Amino acid sequence: MDGVSPETCAECGFDSQRWRVYDAGTLFEALGYWWRLATTALEGRDLNRRPAPKVWSVLEYGLHTALVTAVLRTGIEAILAENGVALPAPPADPGVSAESPDLDASGVVADLEREGHLLAAVTRQRGASWANVGHLPDGAVIQAEAALAHAAHDTTHHFMDAGRGLAAVSSGTPRAEGSVVQINVSAGGVPKSPILEGEVGWQGLAEDHQGDHKHHGRPFQALCLWSTEVIDEFASSGHPIAPGSAGENLTLAGVEWASLRPGARVQAGEALLELSFPAVPCQKQALWFADGDFSRISYERSPQWARWYAWVRRPGQVRSGDPVIVQP
Repeated sequence: MDGVSPETCAECGFDSQRWRVYDAGTLFEALGYWWRLATTALEGRDLNRRPAPKVWSVLEYGLHTALVTAVLRTGIEAILAENGVALPAPPADPGVSAESPDLDASGVVADLEREGHLLAAVTRQRGASWANVGHLPDGAVIQAEAALAHAAHDTTHHFMDAGRGLAAVSSGTPRAEGSVVQINVSAGGVPKSPILEGEVGWQGLAEDHQGDHKHHGRPFQALCLWSTEVIDEFASSGHPIAPGSAGENLTLAGVEWASLRPGARVQAGEALLELSFPAVPCQKQALWFADGDFSRISYERSPQWARWYAWVRRPGQVRSGDPVIVQP
């Protein structure tokens, strides 16, 4: 990152040119929500356990994320308030301490929620000039929008770190093996129609499109996943629903849907995905329920029935019938 040029990353697929200010704002609005879902009901000793001597625990990554978010927000606010402002030098990297501190999960999540909401509020400022720049003591130039993109990039890596950390200490989403039952695409809207194979890129299936780019199409919504067992359960109860009806891109079988958490990795064919957030249902899904009550697939009401969004961590081909491995 040079503070102005587009920022990219081969490891996680980040490309700042695919991010709008609005997209980053929605990510930070949900920052604490991600950590809350990823850590809820897990033992404090597991959340504080380091997977390796010089690797932070999940809660250490959470606290670090909150601190970095606060530092970047402060700088962005200063740049937006005054074009050309002189910025202080960034704080030194604290590194990894000899021993893992005993952190309180609820306190860390509260810090993340607070800092995420504060940065999200900055992105909603009317008339903000995101082309404004600030100057660091070493002469580096930092553009406000580039700093926001860097904050989003930093956060996505901490999601990856936390998800891998939970897997390393055998906590969170357990390993499972299943298969791709159906691949679904559309020109926009639902239902989505089946195809035999598709190319998964950083932004999702090449053959799929969204008509609503306000609520869909963000990098952390690259693919939508759902369970054939959940769909079959609804269909057997008399609901007129089938794979693709509710807009999922990949209909999977053999995965214990209630066990899923943010940060879990899913290998589907050649593509590697990472769960981001539960998909919020909307009025368009009412058609697929006999009583029109689409809220039954809301995570807050029925987490075992909710669809999941995913980042793409490694692009690749996916075919109907391909194996699926959760936590490969």
